[in-house]
Amino acid sequence: MATDDDNDALLSTRVQFLDDTDIFSSSNFPEPTRPPTYTIPRYSPLSECLAGIHRLLMAPHRLSDCTLQLSHTKAYLDLEASIDEQAEEFENFGKDRRHSIILRTKLSVRVHACIEKLYNSKGRDLRRALFSLKQIFQDDEELVHEFVKRDGLTCLVKVGSEADQNYQNYILRALGQIMIYVDGMNGVAEHIETLQWLYSLLSSKFRLVTKTALKLLVVFVEFSDENCSKFLAATRRIDEDRGHKMFYNIMRVLDEQDGIDSELLVFAMTLINKTLYGIPDQDTFYDVTDALDMQNMEKIETRYREKRGVENKAELIEQFNIFDMSIEQEDGESSPSASIMMRERRKSDFNRMSLRKRSSMANIYAPIRELNELYLELKNELIC
Repeated sequence: MATDDDNDALLSTRVQFLDDTDIFSSSNFPEPTRPPTYTIPRYSPLSECLAGIHRLLMAPHRLSDCTLQLSHTKAYLDLEASIDEQAEEFENFGKDRRHSIILRTKLSVRVHACIEKLYNSKGRDLRRALFSLKQIFQDDEELVHEFVKRDGLTCLVKVGSEADQNYQNYILRALGQIMIYVDGMNGVAEHIETLQWLYSLLSSKFRLVTKTALKLLVVFVEFSDENCSKFLAATRRIDEDRGHKMFYNIMRVLDEQDGIDSELLVFAMTLINKTLYGIPDQDTFYDVTDALDMQNMEKIETRYREKRGVENKAELIEQFNIFDMSIEQEDGESSPSASIMMRERRKSDFNRMSLRKRSSMANIYAPIRELNELYLELKNELIC
């Protein structure tokens, strides 16, 4: 006869599997719909019951590729630890009868398969894979961390550097989803090649590519002052290697004469302003503004202030006003302590005058959410 102690030492739970053996065609619906029950010892490593769960479910996975995940929190379980050692993860487990433990493919295995597919696919197969990336990252935050950890960003940049504009748009779409997560944002900050690739796309002849890259860079520099410094370092290296002055690609966007998309102008000036108020020292601030001045910033500003029929002109003029105010404030101070104060005032003025108030993380990521609208047209290009 079982005692209370015996019952406390066991957990009887529903178990299911998720068929994600192919990361690009995985199901989001656990199977079977009527899950069987499996009893797990609370004080033994979960690895000891993995084979039994796999056998009970008749799952299509290779046993060596399997891990376990909680259905309600999406948390991956440590197979080398017991339920008791992961008590926090199981705190509310079982309170809803729909809760289950899901058998699925390890993150490392899925990421490896994803990267291999991107490197080795061409044509329609590559297009399908790239198009699916955003949804894959959106469905599993932990996968983003693993993807960044295992050089996934290097893969995206390499594929993107060799791809046409449609493929680049798919990659930018996925990169925007990666940057929504803190691990993803930090991964981009530490991967200078991604920042250089985004900056290089500002010279693309395709509007959608340029606009999306600008939006992602705005989100990046707005995230933290440290990101501003990293963005500057990345762009400086590209411009110096090509014999250009700083922010050459951004100034090309601003100085385009024919058929300009006014939204591009606003985003370009916003990127400049957000970068300026994140610069930590006065010397760097003047390095940037002097470079802009030598690339005819004043003439460009005058042209758009006087030009009629420019869409979004009020927003553009507001960004020019922020830029002028930043320089005026910096010119009025020279001591290090005063420079810090002016930097804080620049930031305050920018926040006050910005089109989007930076009062919450949701607003920081607003440009990323807007990308969904840009990609509606891309869905029609995907041949099912």
